[in-house]
Amino acid sequence: MDTSTVRRNIRSLVEKFDRDKHYYLSKDYLEAQTREDFINPLFEALGWDISNKAGLPPFEREVLLEKGETTGRPDYNFRLGGTSKFFVEAKAPSESLDSVKHILQAKSYAWNTKEVFIVVLTDFEELKVFDASLRPDKKNPLQGLILKLKYTEYLDNLEKLLLLSKEAVGQGSLERLLLRDAKSKRQKIPVDKSFLQDMSLWREELAKDVYKHNPDISVRTLNEVVQKLLDRIVFIRIAEDRNIIKSRTLFEIAELWKAEGKKRPIQYHLNNLFREINADLNGDIFKSPHACEQYEVDSHLLAEIIEALYFPNSPYLFDVIGVELLGSIYERYLGSTIRVTPGGRVKVEEKPEVRKAGGVYYTPQYIVKYIVENTVGKLVEGKTPKQIEKIKILDPACGSGSFLLGAYKYIIDYHIKYYRDHPKEAHVHPLFPDLISGGRATPDEEGNYMLSIIKKGHILRNNIFGVDIDPQAVEITMMSLYLKALEGERTLPRKQGLLPVLSDNIKCGNSLIGYDIFDQGQLFTDEEKERINPFDWNSKKAGFGKIMERGGFDCVIGNPPYGFHQIHSNYEKQYFKKYFKVSQGSFEHYFLFYEKSLGLIKKNGMHGFIVPVTWLTIPSARSLRKLILNDYWIKEICYLPELVFANAKVNTLISIIQNWKYNNVLVKIYDSLGFQEPAKEECIYKQSEFIKADYFIGIFEKKLDRQILKKISILSRPLKEIARPCSGYNPYEVGKGQAPKGGLQTAETVKTKPYHAENKLSDEWKPEVVGRDLGRYSLNITGKRWIKYGPWLAAPRDPKNFLGKRILVQEITGGKDRRIVASYCDQELYHSRDVIPIKLESELSNPLYLLGIINSWLITWYHYKRNPKAKKELFPKVLVSDLEKLPIRTSNFDDPKEKAMHDRLVSLVDHMLELNKKKHALPATSEREAVEREIA
Repeated sequence: MDTSTVRRNIRSLVEKFDRDKHYYLSKDYLEAQTREDFINPLFEALGWDISNKAGLPPFEREVLLEKGETTGRPDYNFRLGGTSKFFVEAKAPSESLDSVKHILQAKSYAWNTKEVFIVVLTDFEELKVFDASLRPDKKNPLQGLILKLKYTEYLDNLEKLLLLSKEAVGQGSLERLLLRDAKSKRQKIPVDKSFLQDMSLWREELAKDVYKHNPDISVRTLNEVVQKLLDRIVFIRIAEDRNIIKSRTLFEIAELWKAEGKKRPIQYHLNNLFREINADLNGDIFKSPHACEQYEVDSHLLAEIIEALYFPNSPYLFDVIGVELLGSIYERYLGSTIRVTPGGRVKVEEKPEVRKAGGVYYTPQYIVKYIVENTVGKLVEGKTPKQIEKIKILDPACGSGSFLLGAYKYIIDYHIKYYRDHPKEAHVHPLFPDLISGGRATPDEEGNYMLSIIKKGHILRNNIFGVDIDPQAVEITMMSLYLKALEGERTLPRKQGLLPVLSDNIKCGNSLIGYDIFDQGQLFTDEEKERINPFDWNSKKAGFGKIMERGGFDCVIGNPPYGFHQIHSNYEKQYFKKYFKVSQGSFEHYFLFYEKSLGLIKKNGMHGFIVPVTWLTIPSARSLRKLILNDYWIKEICYLPELVFANAKVNTLISIIQNWKYNNVLVKIYDSLGFQEPAKEECIYKQSEFIKADYFIGIFEKKLDRQILKKISILSRPLKEIARPCSGYNPYEVGKGQAPKGGLQTAETVKTKPYHAENKLSDEWKPEVVGRDLGRYSLNITGKRWIKYGPWLAAPRDPKNFLGKRILVQEITGGKDRRIVASYCDQELYHSRDVIPIKLESELSNPLYLLGIINSWLITWYHYKRNPKAKKELFPKVLVSDLEKLPIRTSNFDDPKEKAMHDRLVSLVDHMLELNKKKHALPATSEREAVEREIA
């Protein structure tokens, strides 16, 4: 960019404004004129194509302009490569840029997008740049201010203005503008987190108030009342901002209640509004009667919540916050519930299963999109709308409905494209033609079409189905689907009941357990029955009997629960043992969901899940692999090495499975750059090969790898035939007994080590090592950790595990190279769970020979090839089951060459152990490295 030309052009604008400043500052000079005379030329001088001289199509233009006076949306949207970079809000020079209203208007739109973080507020006379990643605050409107310039300062600060130039923005200038001080970082609350905090606060306040006025209410009803009230209020606010319902409808109810002198409860007016909306839209959200209309709630509290949802009290723009983002908010919202303590205190707290799982993990949109495209997309491809009506799509653990939303959107978009290509097949109706735009049966200026609300309702009823054990999740899924159906609608006709009833599509129940659980001859309490919440898939009234009669669902998609946390009782375990093949190995929840949901799809049906990668190889998943490999076709495995659920620290994969005869399996790798396919000969696997490999799905083994691994298996025996890998004890959990004398009295907590001491207190106290004490061929016994081992520990092991000849292995692979780390021990020594002892109970191999093999590069390579869970974990682990499978070549001493190799390895390892005793001596260091290279 030619800086001298930029300076000349901006000087011209500054001089022009200065010459007639009094006129430009008058009320007669309007915003539209300011934009034309000054703001457009200013940004053109900075290199932006404001008027689209390049003639680019609408979605490729560098600058999107709003026409006339705007509210809500910014006047300018500056973009590069189709991606929004910053917004500009324009004002007439007579308007004060210090106005709280103007500042919040400028910042709120950017903040609500969760994508754009720089916004400019200008009337040319002045220019302000804000960091819009900070939550807008009417009490402190100027927070986040990065730059403030008067027009007379533009030329002296040209280098600062140039940060907004097209060239500089393309080089990352905006990222450098963001505030990074400690205070700003604290205020960087994204819109989804902020709204979740507000929703959680309102939920707790409402729950306490409802319980105060209605102390006999059950906890279940209390949850339902609070949830329904909040859902209705939020739904109305979203509908207002999207021009589906008249603007400020709720706010006017609060004003009416005040105007009447607060004589009647605000619920009286709200209930009337709910009935009106139900007549207009139908659906399930506003169905009457509902308990939320009957239980008393404080009118002042309701009025406060309503007013907190409107500008300037509220920073939220509900026409900007997408339905998918709302879904991610609600998914986390569902992770907690209202509880009443025995003392009568009302609390909102995390559900036990969520707490055990470490939180709620919302599936990112790119994962939903990929699964939908490769399941729903394959099913509807080439079909007519009439044929698509018969396709049934299910999420058996739908949560807030993200996968169903993705499927719904895909089918809507498919219909739009189909009707554009086949206009004669579109239904034409004077009020609701199938294909419309802006209320007309022709596209708008940008060529956008949409389906009528009636057609979108038909798709919902015909194609979208879900189940969840949580009634709140069911309601939120319905709400999300309704909002998606209403997306783009404007000024709908009154009293038409436009939305379909979804209670036959989205149902509440336990997808895994039917009513036959009650046939076990055991008495179940009402509380247990409510918790289990059985679901009958074949019931025509309560389940999906008609669909099951026709062979089942065409497609199942979703992100099933992971872990064991929802299995609380022995009778549930007995039920799973009786009805699920996969329970032979484990009660892992997503195993059970695999088996159940695969059994629900019809012949040739599609299945798409995102699940942990570990099921491909771990022993406990063998029965699951056997079921899938024998009876279904794994069309595709897409490995996701980067953590999809950042806080969960679990590597995942996408599996695309078809209910058809098995064939080849396509393996893809996904990272931040997109799906990366290796050479075809490396990414296509025969499913029959996995079956022949004893149901082991080794997707990280290339052709050459498989040949090497096969040769290794021929020449070796699994370690478990020679030695016994076993577990150390768990030092972080304690039983119910009292802490022994001399131990730390902390039996109340599971995060301390209650039976440890820094010194040997008596002969009962034994030395202890932990994982960090191990090195390859070295063992550091500090003498500073002692344990009194006994049955009081929650996870005691056989004391023989800690005696005699044994090899000790770090549970966590060590160093940057993530190698397996092992050492030798032959004394009484106790080790915690992060040390795995291998007991040498056979004389088949010299322990030093085994130690050399386990520490070798070959074994580390083997471990990573056969255990994809270790591929990119933050802390890759070695499990007992992994060690059991390690290949050990047993020497034939009748062969002089083999005996010589065996003896040489034993000699090298023995030498290595001796050198490590002198590891602080410098000469020994280089010699040690040379010996280890020869061993490896």
